[in-house]
Parts: sequence; C-alpha cells; structure tokens
Amino acid sequence: MNNSVLHKHGHYFAGLTILLLMAVSFTVFAEGEEAVTEETSTAKIQWVETVEEATKLSTETGKPIMMDFYTDW
Repeated sequence: MNNSVLHKHGHYFAGLTILLLMAVSFTVFAEGEEAVTEETSTAKIQWVETVEEATKLSTETGKPIMMDFYTDW
C-alpha cells in the first residue's frame, strides 16, 4: 500500500488548490470591474439624429454605429 503524504492528504491539497484558484480569480475579476467602471464613468454617449451624421462620426472616430429602433403600437 502506498503511504505517501500526497496519498494520505491529497484531498486536502486539492481543496487548497481550488480555494487558491478561486481567490486569484475573484481578485482578477474585481480588478477588471474597477477598470470598466472607471472607463465608463467618464465616457459620454454622443447621440445623433440622422444616419448621415452617424456615418460621418463613425468614419472620423473609427467607432461602430448602433441603431436603436423602437415602436409603440
């Protein structure tokens, strides 16, 4: 029979490994949220009224156009 430390306590090492990975993941995700929050808190949406105006602005800035269609029938 194998009496190594890993054999006797392998499930503890696996649990510690999972906890460590979770802690690192939460830290990375939290930093990512802060970066997005800081970036979007200062960003302003530029609304335009015509497709021509949106196309011109898109060409100048290199940003895509988003069109929102709505109806209330």
